[in-house]
Amino acid sequence: MLVVDDDDLMRDEIVGLLGEVGYAVLGFAGADQLFAAMPEPTGVLILDLRLKGPSGLLLQQKLQHRADIQLIFISGHADVEDAVAAMKAGAFEFLVKPFRPQALIDAVGGAFERLGRASVERREIDAVQAAFDSLTDTEREIAILVAGGLRNKQVAYISGKAENTVKVHRARVLQKMGVTSVIELSRQLQRLGIAIEAGA
Repeated sequence: MLVVDDDDLMRDEIVGLLGEVGYAVLGFAGADQLFAAMPEPTGVLILDLRLKGPSGLLLQQKLQHRADIQLIFISGHADVEDAVAAMKAGAFEFLVKPFRPQALIDAVGGAFERLGRASVERREIDAVQAAFDSLTDTEREIAILVAGGLRNKQVAYISGKAENTVKVHRARVLQKMGVTSVIELSRQLQRLGIAIEAGA
């Protein structure tokens, strides 16, 4: 895990505290040093809100679309506006100095749990995407129509295919997608952000 704080004493205390409870921790005085050492940082990052150079919030903006990192903000100022902005942008926790050591340990534990759940979800979505990619163009078209609740006859009319052909493709779609119902298929496509046709 990573700590970015330009207060040398505070940074050393945090690194020492988390090291004592079993975490491997690297400390940095600022964002520039962090990115020089790790261009693509991952894991749990404890980040001071106000840094010399790029602020913690600016660093968060650079990292907020990453699913492989969780941020815990620390600050010596109880700035509600900044705290709200950080949390809205996806920070896991915001702690005001001086905070209890156990509060930080608990926050780190929770951040790693969230990181684990995000990793599992990412693998699941990757598997769904791979299954969808394995469909033929015709199967994808039928999958989207079927997922919207359209009956075979309606799908046949829209796609210009025979109803029996639609039935065959529908069965193949469910098999390839690893689902047993249209409801499950619809959920899988929605997880991929695929717009589905609403049934009449």
